[in-house]
Amino acid sequence: MKSIKGEEFSLISSYINLLIHIGKLGGVRKPVFLTTAELGTAVGISQQSASRKLSQMEEINLIVRNYSFRGNSIKITSEGLSLLEYVFTDLWSILTVEGRVPIDKIAITGIVCTGMGEGAYYMNKLGYKNQFPSIIGFTPFPGTLNLQLIEEASIRNFELILRKPAEFIKEFVEDGRMFGKVFVWPVELLIGNRKLPAALIRPDRTHHNNQIELIVEMNVKEQFGVKDGDKLEIVC
Repeated sequence: MKSIKGEEFSLISSYINLLIHIGKLGGVRKPVFLTTAELGTAVGISQQSASRKLSQMEEINLIVRNYSFRGNSIKITSEGLSLLEYVFTDLWSILTVEGRVPIDKIAITGIVCTGMGEGAYYMNKLGYKNQFPSIIGFTPFPGTLNLQLIEEASIRNFELILRKPAEFIKEFVEDGRMFGKVFVWPVELLIGNRKLPAALIRPDRTHHNNQIELIVEMNVKEQFGVKDGDKLEIVC
């Protein structure tokens, strides 16, 4: 989201509480049914103010709204989510600097799955391979370990990790083709009683989904007997 200018802030900020309440009810993933009276009571404003603000939010595409006998069907749009992310980023920065958020202990559990087979192709490119050791301290196995996230807590924690400051692999040209930037977050992969240095990677051009890619120094499937369907945990 673009930076909010001073003259916009007082108006935009008045929508935050409404977006937060709608989001807590699940309005990011699906429409939620809510009357303007219920919304007003929840955020401490009158029914008339809630109705007016919803209309304003609809006009600037922060929400989409439909009407029925059950009340307003409201869903937060990508623009509305971007506004929440904008606020979250500022709060995250403040709280982590002040030491109020334990950012070094975010845990994610995922199910080992087979990816598209692209990991080995990209990891074998010298432009990527030569940059990793200075960032993560090891030369990774030429392939990725894919984990599918199915638990809500792990999906939320994954989103938190993506908002943490990341190192990144610079883009480069190889074989006449441009290869894009890759963001890197050092993590620990837990296998039994072993903690293995690893890194979560995220290509700059990748659409966010609930599957993550890890790089490790060795082939953990062969060395530790890990197979598709196994549950593994990482800690960042």
